Amino acid sequence: MSFIGSIFGGYAAREVGKYNQRLFNQQAAIEKRNAEIKKQTFIDVDKPRIIAQHQRDQSNMLVSFLKSGVDVDRIGGSPFLVMLEQATENAFDLEIAEFNSTVAYQNEVNRSLLTQARGAGEAFKGELAYRTGMAKAIGQMAGNYQSSGGESLLS
Repeated sequence: MSFIGSIFGGYAAREVGKYNQRLFNQQAAIEKRNAEIKKQTFIDVDKPRIIAQHQRDQSNMLVSFLKSGVDVDRIGGSPFLVMLEQATENAFDLEIAEFNSTVAYQNEVNRSLLTQARGAGEAFKGELAYRTGMAKAIGQMAGNYQSSGGESLLS
């Protein structure tokens, strides 16, 4: 009757595989949600903070130039070029922050997809163990049938 153990073992392996897949899918959903939260936090908090800081820096630079008595309206003049260079650096800084946010978001989403794939792998392993258990049980039953002279599957 060892075939009964093989049947139960195979069934248990399949159920464990399904359970593990559900766990990995839940973890993947959490990772995806965290990616969405981080992306929205950048949009709602970090990006406005960076822009505000850039505006403060630009304003402070203008005030500093005005206090020094330099003509800031003169194109080609040193203060104008400094302010233009600062504006360019600020724009570049913001682009880098947006790029980093996008890359971080994509990495989080990719991690969630890998977690989901691990879950599918666990389900596959469970299904494979189930089928192996069933095949083993059938082989054991056939062996019992032959060893009993065709009278019983149980001996």
